[in-house]
Amino acid sequence: MKKAEYADYKYFQKLDDNCSNASRNIKRKNDHNQFDEKLRRAGRKSTRLGSELYKFLLKTRKPVTAGTIYRSLQIKVNLSSIYRALKKFLQLGLIFEEKIENESYYYISEKHHHHIICIKCGSIRCVPCRLDFSQIGDFTGVTHELTLKGLCSDCLKK
Repeated sequence: MKKAEYADYKYFQKLDDNCSNASRNIKRKNDHNQFDEKLRRAGRKSTRLGSELYKFLLKTRKPVTAGTIYRSLQIKVNLSSIYRALKKFLQLGLIFEEKIENESYYYISEKHHHHIICIKCGSIRCVPCRLDFSQIGDFTGVTHELTLKGLCSDCLKK
């Protein structure tokens, strides 16, 4: 393995905790009062669902689907209500969305980054994005989607 390849390999080995570290930092910075304040500034009120959903995403520390949220929340709520709350959070910039295999995954992070999914077990790991796509030429509002796939080290051992 060449020196540059080894450096990249070591870099990606450190990424597994990226989402969890980011959400832990956010949890310290954005306690519930700050969450409520962001909603107030946007002219929105905090609801029980919104509060529980935000706490769940902070606690989960990884990208999750609306279905996973629906099955995991300890309150009685319709799946459509979860989708509406997620849409509101996306519009307010409180969460990020990433499409993997035609399904939306939601997560809290300090900044956008990418994920790699294992083609065998489906585990998801973080891969930060070093590029700033918002500064490309004379374009504005640039968005992108990137899905990385591979075989995780656990599945490789099996």
